[in-house]
Amino acid sequence: MTLEHVQQLLNQYGLVLTDFAPNNEMLALMPTILKSSISFANVTINQEEVVLIDTSAELNEDHLIQLIQLLKNVPLPIIFLADSFSIDTQMLLTKNQFGFISQMGFYLPSLKPVKVTKPTMQLISLSKNQQIIILALIYWKLLHDDDSNTFHIKVRQLADYLNITAMTISRALRTFVDAGWLATSGYTRNHSFSIPTGYDLNSWVNEILRLLPSPVQKTLYVPINQIEQIEEKKLASLTALSKFTLIAPTTLVSWAISNNQLTDTLKQANIPEFNARLTPKNNAAVEIWKYDSQVFNQLLPKNYQLAVDPVSLFLSLRNSHSKEVTEQLNKLLENLVNQH
Repeated sequence: MTLEHVQQLLNQYGLVLTDFAPNNEMLALMPTILKSSISFANVTINQEEVVLIDTSAELNEDHLIQLIQLLKNVPLPIIFLADSFSIDTQMLLTKNQFGFISQMGFYLPSLKPVKVTKPTMQLISLSKNQQIIILALIYWKLLHDDDSNTFHIKVRQLADYLNITAMTISRALRTFVDAGWLATSGYTRNHSFSIPTGYDLNSWVNEILRLLPSPVQKTLYVPINQIEQIEEKKLASLTALSKFTLIAPTTLVSWAISNNQLTDTLKQANIPEFNARLTPKNNAAVEIWKYDSQVFNQLLPKNYQLAVDPVSLFLSLRNSHSKEVTEQLNKLLENLVNQH
């Protein structure tokens, strides 16, 4: 148990830790069979002094019940800390007027959470992988996870989905925590990440989108035969939007490719936009993207995979001056959220 780990967990519930001191005296009084699985600390939470008992995963249910029996007559407010507690254990704790804090919730009979103000998210300069990771978390929460603020996905699982190393993802998540984009308990073995206190899912997504840049780096206009040779491409811009909304498709088809697919041949084939639009059947618009939209294929329903992913499409078009496009972009995101 460390001060930092405890404070990070308490932060999720609007609780403020001001003092922390290990209590080895109480630990010394415990049976040997329990000592390796628990630790004690005297702490002040929301200006109230309590004894905090950190219980590890190795402490089985029987030993936890034994510990509760030993402490039931201690004349001090006691709070148990663990990754999770069974329903039976929670009932036993509350029956004995012990508090508990876990990843799944808390019960504090004598404490009241402080009023939580919505934290401010910082604008940060995102690498390609960082932008992919935060978008993947949005898709996971909207399409695969439950209604809680916690992300029930492991770093390794996310790494497998995105083909990005677990180390890179862990570094990105720490950056997001530092910027206020995510919260973390810092307590569990794999660190549990969540939407920051003060936000629900919708307000969090909207705030994140406000801070994300467009994935489009530049647009080229090339003869159709040049783009036909590229296999990993997706419909983009208004062409993509027309597949999901009431926007009419444009005569000049738009495609997106990642910047590592931009060849010298494509650069040399680039023609003025005006010329391309004069003969739209013979030409295509090619958006060069910061990242490959196909990276989200495992997270998105099949019907979204012909075109670039919907959140990235929103980011690429949100500065459009057309009121109709703006309305349909908002509709696109609403439809995605409604699938949750």
